[in-house]
Amino acid sequence: MQVLECATLNGAHYIGMEQDLGSIEQGKLADLVILDKNPLDDIRNTETVTYTVANGRLFDANSMNEIGNSSNKRGKFYWEMSKTGSSFPWHMNAHGQEEQTGVSGCCSKH
Repeated sequence: MQVLECATLNGAHYIGMEQDLGSIEQGKLADLVILDKNPLDDIRNTETVTYTVANGRLFDANSMNEIGNSSNKRGKFYWEMSKTGSSFPWHMNAHGQEEQTGVSGCCSKH
């Protein structure tokens, strides 16, 4: 319970937003996740997200398709469209060939 309070109530209080965030109450912003298992039994149960509510809209957590009042397939996330996303090689030159940087794990450009 203390971990959940730190992430919600205490976090909202720390940033001075406890009037708008941190708990489920009328008039507060309602971005939350719905879990399959009780996190009070095991904190790892926070990994069993079934639904996500963001800006009052309900989404299936596996696909992130909206399933609430209207059904909408999601568009691409920004990282799925960007050439800097994790699914794209980081060290490509203008010819699409990997550059040799001499630095393991990263390059001197970052």
